[in-house]
Amino acid sequence: MTAFHDGFALALEGRFDDLWPHLRPDDRTLGAIAVYRNTSIKGRIDALEANYPTVSRLVGGEWFRAAAREFVEDQPGDDPVLAGFGGGFPAWLAAFKPARDLSYLPPVARLDRAWTEAHLAPDARPLTAAQAAAAGLALTAAPARLHPSARLFWFDWTAPSLWLAHREPDEAAELHWRPGAEGLLIHRPGAEVRARRLSRAEWAFLDAGRKGRPFGAAALSARAAQPAADASTVFAGLLAAGAFDSSCIRSPQP
Repeated sequence: MTAFHDGFALALEGRFDDLWPHLRPDDRTLGAIAVYRNTSIKGRIDALEANYPTVSRLVGGEWFRAAAREFVEDQPGDDPVLAGFGGGFPAWLAAFKPARDLSYLPPVARLDRAWTEAHLAPDARPLTAAQAAAAGLALTAAPARLHPSARLFWFDWTAPSLWLAHREPDEAAELHWRPGAEGLLIHRPGAEVRARRLSRAEWAFLDAGRKGRPFGAAALSARAAQPAADASTVFAGLLAAGAFDSSCIRSPQP
């Protein structure tokens, strides 16, 4: 960018010194900058609301947009593409004083963010049951590599239930915020982002894969985390869900 564009970008944040060598500091100029600045702020607030719809539903649009304006002024960002705007919002929300008594908001915001990240993640072919079967015993030594869109969570509170109840409304959904261990996988194995509740064994299996361990070790982790669970059944369920990246299986040499 030119020095003018750099100065103009800073002026939109309220810092004008680098702009005055290029423009006259009169009321007309200041008024035009204010219009641009308000448009820029509104665009980011709109993007933040679109990227955190569950948080907005929980607190209401008016509260959310007021908080969003403070976030945007604090962290305006410099990426013109707003599809992924607001990566720092969950951490910012955790320190936001008006949200001090709303302890469920930061975890819910993390899940909203994970949905956006899964949506924007690179495409990849998930490992199929046929590929796993063809690999045979060699699969146990292959890395249990997660699909690149996969985002894995384990909470000591019912954040997944609360998030799912508002993200995908269901009359039978759990709407209470209470102590209770829950796991969740958010990923996009195909065209749409999916959210899957996880048992302790499923989470342990995927967590092992996230740490670079092979399928054999992941199965042992699942069994250790939930001895009553059948590791083969756990693996089959995660495989059917498209949780793994097919690149973990090396293609045979021609």
